[in-house]
Amino acid sequence: VIPASTNPTVTTNSYKVVVYPAITPTKLNVIVERQPGQMMVVSMKDSNGHRLGQQLVDKKQGTFRFQFDLSALQDGNYSVEVISGNDVALYPVTLKTQSAQETTRTITLN
Repeated sequence: VIPASTNPTVTTNSYKVVVYPAITPTKLNVIVERQPGQMMVVSMKDSNGHRLGQQLVDKKQGTFRFQFDLSALQDGNYSVEVISGNDVALYPVTLKTQSAQETTRTITLN
């Protein structure tokens, strides 16, 4: 998981969000710091804007954290969208599988 932005933290008028890869390479962490007050929707979307998953946050809930499971997603460009009232933040995410380096051993007889 590669966040497309070098600064994964965004602060708006009503909340602060951090999106970053988890230690497990198939998970994406999302942390939201906020005061209770408004409903919030955190969505994972594909490059066409289709919602692949979402987390609804009750207006009574303050700071929270959760993970999106990315294990079923193909390599490509995605985004995390956070909506709270009129505040909307978008976090580009790129999934890219690293190719494993294969070690080849050769034996030569002289």
